[in-house]
Amino acid sequence: MPRVSVLMSAYNAMPYLPAAVESILAQTYTAFEFVIIDDGSTDETLDYLKSLNDPRIRLIEQPNAGLAAALNTGLAACGGEYVARMDADDVSMPERIATQVAYLDRHRSVGCVGTQTVPFGDTRVGANLKLPTTHRAIYDALLAGQHGLVHPSVMFRAEAARQIGGYWPMRVLAEDSDFFLRLADVTQLACVDQVLYQMRFHMASLNGSGMLRMRRSVAYASDRTLRRKARLPEITFEQFVAEREAAPLWRRIPEAIDAHARAHYRASVADLCGGRPLVGYARLAWAAACVP
Repeated sequence: MPRVSVLMSAYNAMPYLPAAVESILAQTYTAFEFVIIDDGSTDETLDYLKSLNDPRIRLIEQPNAGLAAALNTGLAACGGEYVARMDADDVSMPERIATQVAYLDRHRSVGCVGTQTVPFGDTRVGANLKLPTTHRAIYDALLAGQHGLVHPSVMFRAEAARQIGGYWPMRVLAEDSDFFLRLADVTQLACVDQVLYQMRFHMASLNGSGMLRMRRSVAYASDRTLRRKARLPEITFEQFVAEREAAPLWRRIPEAIDAHARAHYRASVADLCGGRPLVGYARLAWAAACVP
């Protein structure tokens, strides 16, 4: 059994899926299995995946259940000591897996390592996101609701992921934040200070209402962590949202403005990387004006 399992979930991932798959199959580290979960796609995704002829690929089909459920299905099927995440519309640099395997081999206290990441689109690649690299800085960023790691760039020890029970089963938008914060209960987090992953930004990214739900999901992941550490009873995501909705207007308005600004920032990156610089800079200026 290969030491590394690459885990990807795909849902209606065309036309970007082939580039993502090819970037894994072209890795300099070749001794891996590639576990791909088709999460009930209704476009040409499944046809493409079935056309692939590489013995390292293991294709699993399931009805659409969302990313977290698909990843748990895949995690149960992964046989490798290390599991490398990959998204179906992104690109991994050729040395990514080799670099992360070497890092985990050298640092036995680290159970999850990401890489520096750049956004990209149809016409250009953006600047390094400059993520934190040490456990303390990554953990503090995650707890504050900021980017600590780029989820599809990480490689983690399968044993540690199973120790914490995998991904949360709730169909919300921040399964990665909760996953990393729970991993930090049992192991160290790190990030290779080298750009080895390209994350695609496109106009299918979150809109304002989707971003608000995303931000509340991230905040809920932090709330779960704080409650866990204080040995307080956990509340459901619905209860958490209800508390936010019941908050005074002066507390809800900044939250809504922040989500609006973040949605425009994501759209601006998609525009800038997709050949629409004027629109992109206009969106970026508006996002900055909303949250100076």
